[in-house]
Amino acid sequence: MEAPAMTSAAVMSPRDTGWVGVRDAVELFILERRAERRQPKTISDYRHHLGQFVTWLIDQDTDGGGPDDVSKALLLAYRLHLQERGRLDGRSGHLDHLSLVGSQRVLRTFFGWAMDEGYSVDPRILKLRKTRVPQKDATVYTIDQIRALLAATTSPTEQLAIRLLAGTGLRISEAVGVCLRGPDGLPDLEADSLARGYASLRVRWDAGAKGLKTRRTPVAFPLMKAMRRYELRDRPHVATLELLINRRERPYTAFGLASVMDRLERQVGFRVHAHAFRHTWATVMVQLGWSLEHLRAFIGHVDYATLHRYVRLATERDLGPLRDWRELIPAPPARVD
Repeated sequence: MEAPAMTSAAVMSPRDTGWVGVRDAVELFILERRAERRQPKTISDYRHHLGQFVTWLIDQDTDGGGPDDVSKALLLAYRLHLQERGRLDGRSGHLDHLSLVGSQRVLRTFFGWAMDEGYSVDPRILKLRKTRVPQKDATVYTIDQIRALLAATTSPTEQLAIRLLAGTGLRISEAVGVCLRGPDGLPDLEADSLARGYASLRVRWDAGAKGLKTRRTPVAFPLMKAMRRYELRDRPHVATLELLINRRERPYTAFGLASVMDRLERQVGFRVHAHAFRHTWATVMVQLGWSLEHLRAFIGHVDYATLHRYVRLATERDLGPLRDWRELIPAPPARVD
């Protein structure tokens, strides 16, 4: 039976059976997040984790209405259910730790919102501790591995994509959003910082930047020249403004670029994924002498704990001579050798 239309009364104090009130509250929560222009992936995560939770609630023997009917014991039972269930992709084993923590983070956000909306949420729910996650070392590449990847590419576009990811720290969704010119008519590759020893790449809020916040990241001269050369000589002549164009003369998507990574992984014999370029870039930036404040602005992180992981990696890992890395990543202006 279809859930009744959501009214203010139903939102504030639903007491229907079948957890209809929770379902209504979830839809309102997601609607507000969409109105706040949250990233599509964030919205998708909310729908996925909250949808699983609602489905599990309905399958239980207990009846309930809204978020205020969810007890701490019920939420702990759901946590245990997730820890003991199998993987969704059919492979053997349990859900990975990140999936468990992702679910807990979404539920905590939802119940915090519900409390602000006036539901009598069990306050102990918001005090539940997160599942402890083992801290795995981030995957990083040596300069020799980057060269092996560049040698394995099969087109100028693929080669530039690898150099762009390794030399700027962009997420894959941000890399495919880089344009020759943005909607404002201005180029994403900016030359107004050349006097400081590097160009700048504008990562626009409307082109995949996380958190809908435009930021700028430094670009080494050799990478700037490679981007210009690709634009003038190798890029297909198409009307679209995106920088990276595939063989079908269409802009690369994140999925398309991820497929390139999968093929390169089979060729080079080590794991290749887009976020490892980001880890590598941040680690080398620290080794080159950039401050944490600079790195925080360039990478788009607000979490200092994550940044300190890169500091630790910078002290523990030798990724190759820094003079070789400067073909991809610029040193800070004040750097004196």
